[in-house]
Amino acid sequence: MAKKKKLKLRIDRVILVAIIAIIILFGLYKGIMFAVDQVSGFFAKEKPVQVEQKEKEYIATVVIDPGHGGYDAGANTKNLFEKDITLTTAKAVGKYLENQNIKVIYTRTEDIELHDDKKTDLEMRAAISKTNQAKYFVSIHVNDFDKTTDVSGFEVYTKNDESTALATSVGTYIEKLNYSKNRGIQDGKSLVVLKANTVPSILVELGYIKGKDYNYLSDNQKLEQIGEAIAKGIVDQVHKK
Repeated sequence: MAKKKKLKLRIDRVILVAIIAIIILFGLYKGIMFAVDQVSGFFAKEKPVQVEQKEKEYIATVVIDPGHGGYDAGANTKNLFEKDITLTTAKAVGKYLENQNIKVIYTRTEDIELHDDKKTDLEMRAAISKTNQAKYFVSIHVNDFDKTTDVSGFEVYTKNDESTALATSVGTYIEKLNYSKNRGIQDGKSLVVLKANTVPSILVELGYIKGKDYNYLSDNQKLEQIGEAIAKGIVDQVHKK
């Protein structure tokens, strides 16, 4: 009986020691977790220093309007569409202007129309000038003439006399490329996209899609060069004001 009592006593002591060890370990665990939370909270309060980036300051804003888009393909021949020609050229204009610290607002950057109604579409394009307080509005188009394929050359239409200097400057740079003849400045007061505008505005007809102008109108590299020429004409006028 004495041996059984001693054995039972030893077991009881082992259990007691185990319980005490568990309590001590649990206490250590809670203490460690509390310390970790405190340290984490301290570092969380210290937010990283953020360096403010200044918004780029542009010297002017220009609206570039690639004519047509979406359902309205414009002039076309041999799977070549005006809406694609104008968009390629417009993006080249914009790229050059942005590098010259001139902000560019596009009326479209993809193959879409602004409205199902054509007149409304044109008025919406023109309204972008006022909304963005633009200095100039430049619309890009391609000409067509069904009666003959012999006609060629580029033209620049103006909103008013205030737009003449811009038209002349742009026309001069395009002419230097020697891709087609300069047909001169034309009266564009009746064109909705110019007529509805609130700023000096021009519309550039890059050439006639049928006939010999097709050769450069179907060449994206040459369209990009024309785009840069248009941009140079714009830059000259921005710096003169």
